[in-house]
Amino acid sequence: MTTEAQNTLNAYIDGELGPEEAAELEARLARDPEARQTLETLSRQKGLVVEALQAIDTGPADLQTERLKRRLADRLAQRTVPLSHRPSLGWFRAGAQVAAACALMAFGWWGHATVTAPTAGVPEYVSEAVGAHQVFAEDPDYPVEFAGAAVDGAADWFSGKIGVPISAPDLDEYGVALVGARLLGTKEGPLAQYVYEDGNGSRYTLTLAQHPKSEPIGPLTIVDYPSRSVGYWRTADVDFALVGEGGAEDVQKIAMDLSSKT
Repeated sequence: MTTEAQNTLNAYIDGELGPEEAAELEARLARDPEARQTLETLSRQKGLVVEALQAIDTGPADLQTERLKRRLADRLAQRTVPLSHRPSLGWFRAGAQVAAACALMAFGWWGHATVTAPTAGVPEYVSEAVGAHQVFAEDPDYPVEFAGAAVDGAADWFSGKIGVPISAPDLDEYGVALVGARLLGTKEGPLAQYVYEDGNGSRYTLTLAQHPKSEPIGPLTIVDYPSRSVGYWRTADVDFALVGEGGAEDVQKIAMDLSSKT
């Protein structure tokens, strides 16, 4: 099989072919056993890459990230495999998992050059917070893992994982309501992320991490990223980062009040 033909099969597995191209390829697969065998081999190879990625030690286990990766894989698999073929082509999920893992590796907080470039020099946990905001808070379907009364119940669990007592501050006086929370596992350690939303639908996240004893505390600092602002400050026990989609003035006001109480 030519290199061009293999590239087409790889594109099909990754969901990169248009509807017409995919239909043409499916017609060929129906009558070409060699092409079907090659397709299955390529998918299995991608499955091995998934296993290799899973073996990489990126820090504490992140159940939320794994769930997101599975959701991405499911969506990619559904988009890639025609309905009439899905029951007999379960191995497509392996290729979808590779695409999902690579998407998270490229876009998430493991490699966040895209979000740190405008503000080089900020603490690592701040970049982690911005990456987590982009991936989770801006997701219209699954922004949080704990919502409603479950948030209060999760506070003790969060505190135990992070190593210091934490809780979700009430931001109702700013017209910002708590949506929910999730625990994030990163290479820097576990982070607690609380998601809020204002009356216009703009999302804010407050991310909390244990302050490294070897690093200095720091006053409130406001930095701007594309389409969002961040206020961060560091105390003797907890590091805070407030990420907002609104204007810098709103983020600064909330962050100033919160930092004065911590």
